[in-house]
Amino acid sequence: MVKFCEKCGGMMRPSKDKDQKILVCNSCAQIKPLKEDYIDFYTIHKEIYHPPGEEFKNLEKMKDWKNSKEK
Repeated sequence: MVKFCEKCGGMMRPSKDKDQKILVCNSCAQIKPLKEDYIDFYTIHKEIYHPPGEEFKNLEKMKDWKNSKEK
């Protein structure tokens, strides 16, 4: 389900403001609360692409970072 901005006609995308789910216009940044009836139609996720093998290039740095965070 796609919602469009009433002000400029731009596409509204789901986002979060603190614990509340909202719709934000891509063009004019107008904010509209997301109704409870429509929450199941929208998912918010962030996908980060890493080239194959990239995750193992800095394994030693990752171990050092993790050890420093645990102290």
